[in-house]
Amino acid sequence: MRPGRAASATLTTLVLALLALSGAATAGRLRPVNRSVSATPTFSNEVVRIFQANCQSCHHPGDIAPFSLMTYEDARPWAAMIRLMTSTRQMPPWKPAADCSRFEGERRLTDLQIATLARWVDAGAPEGDPNDLPPPLVFDGGWALGTPDLVAAMPTAYTPPGDHDMYRCFPLELNAERRWISAMDVRPGNRQIVHHVIAFVDTSGASLSLDAADPEPGYRCFGGPGFITTEMLGGWAPGARPAPLPAGVALELPANSRIVLQVHYHVHDDAHHVDPDRTEVALYDAEPPVQKKLRVLPLLNHTFTIPAGASDYEVTASFTVPPFYSAHAHAIAPHMHLLGRSMKVEAVAPTGATTCMVRIDDWDFNWQGMYVYTDPVPLPQFTTVRLSARYDNSSANPRNPNDPPKPVSWGEETTDEMCLAFIGVTFDAENLAAGEPVDASWIPPIPAGR
Repeated sequence: MRPGRAASATLTTLVLALLALSGAATAGRLRPVNRSVSATPTFSNEVVRIFQANCQSCHHPGDIAPFSLMTYEDARPWAAMIRLMTSTRQMPPWKPAADCSRFEGERRLTDLQIATLARWVDAGAPEGDPNDLPPPLVFDGGWALGTPDLVAAMPTAYTPPGDHDMYRCFPLELNAERRWISAMDVRPGNRQIVHHVIAFVDTSGASLSLDAADPEPGYRCFGGPGFITTEMLGGWAPGARPAPLPAGVALELPANSRIVLQVHYHVHDDAHHVDPDRTEVALYDAEPPVQKKLRVLPLLNHTFTIPAGASDYEVTASFTVPPFYSAHAHAIAPHMHLLGRSMKVEAVAPTGATTCMVRIDDWDFNWQGMYVYTDPVPLPQFTTVRLSARYDNSSANPRNPNDPPKPVSWGEETTDEMCLAFIGVTFDAENLAAGEPVDASWIPPIPAGR
């Protein structure tokens, strides 16, 4: 658990874009808490179990967090910080509101867990009986889902600057045949500097031209991969663990296409010495028969201008599901830039019933992702999906990149803004195994970025 590190004025279209294939790490099978030993929480009894379930996926040696919470010796010096960051709900980072939809792998401490950590710290952070410890979680750097069907790596290693954030895209060479993908995993080459990774699909070869025009490995990009696409495979962020899509549902990797990894490198503690990174991606083929393709539907407004000085400016967007296109939403990824303060997406059925799809009350571009529903959200034909986003373009916003503030409109640069939510959907009428595809050519492309 650590305070969010302010990135330089850069962001990604979906960090985690996306985690459409990912879920948070789980604690596994834990030895039950020994309730009889003491009323005072101890590390060995209650506290480590909270860490295993919510914190250790980032807070272990070699990962992105600045300190480990694997052992008592690791955690004890940080006791006061742990109390502060959990009591204010800054850690673990989980932005969707609890009274909206429910998502897989929620990293949200209960009131009881927060109170337990506070009582532990107030009691002097006792270790307790080591015999009460559960089996440790293992983070060995291997592939969580076993041997992949395909592994692709950045063509060459890249060393980013250590004193400011960098978004960089790397085209990966792949086999020529079409693949249906059930899951994707990412293994950063240098976990200390990789903040998140997003995997886009390039079917045109545009990424190769962008790569050739940049003298360094890959090419600089922000907001998207730098070319128009309608396909994306998902993403990775610290703490995420891959989860296969439901049986019969898969992402398509067309023949003769390339995966383009957008890697966000964050500021390093030692700006004068940064080790290189060579990130890898693993793909797992879907078991046949594939019945439905998971598609990414961008809900967006690109015609707004946020006035200079406006502290609570609303931008809206909506679309209505066409006739004969009843669908289910499996995942959602809200996206704004530095002026964003809150976002809500809801679905209004033809009956008038309203479903909250996601709500983020305190937007932080350092902690965004694609959130996977525990139960897919039905989107019957004629359902209207509407988005409301609010922005702070005043001098009181510490993240405002413009001083003094100036009018800000849609754009791909850091100092521009976006009003966007990516929704991963399947169409109810589609059955690819039976030769019954759905024409989804009306879905708009993903913003290109640059």
